[in-house]
Amino acid sequence: MQMANQAASGSTSHKNIPFCSLREDEWAQVPRTIPDLWLGVGVWVPLGALLLYLIRFAPQPLVLGSWAPILLSYSFFIGVIVLLGGAGRHAAWIGLAAAIWFDALLDPTGTEQQVLYAAMGYFGLLAIAGLIGQLRFAALLTTWHRQAQGSVQVPSNAFKPLRYSQLIPTWMWGLTSAIVVWPLLKAGWKFFTVADMDFAAVDAELYYELGVGLGVMALVQLVGLFKWFESRSVPLMALEIPGVPETGPLGFIGVGNGLPASQVQSAQCTCAQDEANNKAEDFKHPGWFLVSDQCAVHGIRAVNEVSAGQFLEIAQEPWVYGANVEALPCAGTGRMVISGLYGWGSKPVRLGVRSFFSGGLQTGAHLLPGTAREPLRRATRSIRWVDPRGNALAPEAIDAASEQVIDRINLAPVGLRGHAVRVAGQRVRFEAADARIPAERDAARS
Repeated sequence: MQMANQAASGSTSHKNIPFCSLREDEWAQVPRTIPDLWLGVGVWVPLGALLLYLIRFAPQPLVLGSWAPILLSYSFFIGVIVLLGGAGRHAAWIGLAAAIWFDALLDPTGTEQQVLYAAMGYFGLLAIAGLIGQLRFAALLTTWHRQAQGSVQVPSNAFKPLRYSQLIPTWMWGLTSAIVVWPLLKAGWKFFTVADMDFAAVDAELYYELGVGLGVMALVQLVGLFKWFESRSVPLMALEIPGVPETGPLGFIGVGNGLPASQVQSAQCTCAQDEANNKAEDFKHPGWFLVSDQCAVHGIRAVNEVSAGQFLEIAQEPWVYGANVEALPCAGTGRMVISGLYGWGSKPVRLGVRSFFSGGLQTGAHLLPGTAREPLRRATRSIRWVDPRGNALAPEAIDAASEQVIDRINLAPVGLRGHAVRVAGQRVRFEAADARIPAERDAARS
């Protein structure tokens, strides 16, 4: 079965990939695994405790010796930060490698040997448990690929975020590059100035720092290589999934206080010309603009002056609420099509295709898939709202004594349990149906 492509027709290069539509119960079948938080804490805390024991409390303490300049260099500390924040579900393998390295470095006997064997066993079991979770997830995805109901054509540029260079966070590439380039520049400067072009006269610490930087870069490349192999272990396909935060392995990111470029094209809209959008090309979510409070179409006054009936037509648009959008619930009826989901740690992309399986009920453009991470409590997970620059949104402060409430509109007709509270000079607030309104606020509204 072929489906129509909703993306721009100007693109000439397309990929034809299998398509599978999932019911909510199928999407919820993704096997549970060790949550990312537990896995990270379960690696880095024991590894730090092991290192502390070997240096300070072991009967045969670890003597740094010639390793001291390396372990005390700033490159080593930055490298630790990089691996702490970026290793993700591969951290257990790093812990196992570190325990093996300590064993080779110490050539221990007695108690130290037993402690290191126990550490190797612990990190090895943790690494295998994480690998099993990944393989189970990949097996389910492969099953869905075999059950594809048809195919869909997608522009090739839609898969740019799935390339190797983007499998690892940009900040990891930046930091690892810095701890290589900086000592290299310092060594080069000293080589041509103080050292009179004599390599032996350059400070040995710079070589240590450069060596550590190259080692960290190699580890980051290794993590990236693992992710690349994982991404290729599952065939590329398009999955239509329910846009419900509490179901399945994906969290969702909501782009609030912003508009997609397609909605700022009207002659009356001035959002794109607002000073806040001068550097729109630097936004984390390209193709979006920060909404202007003074816009004749999307501004505060424009929203507050429409009738209650006209407001209901835009009541589910996140831009209406500005920074107050965090309280807006997900309608739970929409669906989206994603590709590039290959297991835990993957960052799928949303595809601009419309399928016939969903009956046309698509989630709004503001809802984007997040990283596939197993949360501690999947059932209570909520949407994380950010602005187009990627900054977390903080709702406006409420001053019940001075605010001038225009009206409270029941949103039941649009499928939301709650009310939209319009206040003079402020963005609309959403109040859940079961929210208790303080007496002083009631008095202020009367």
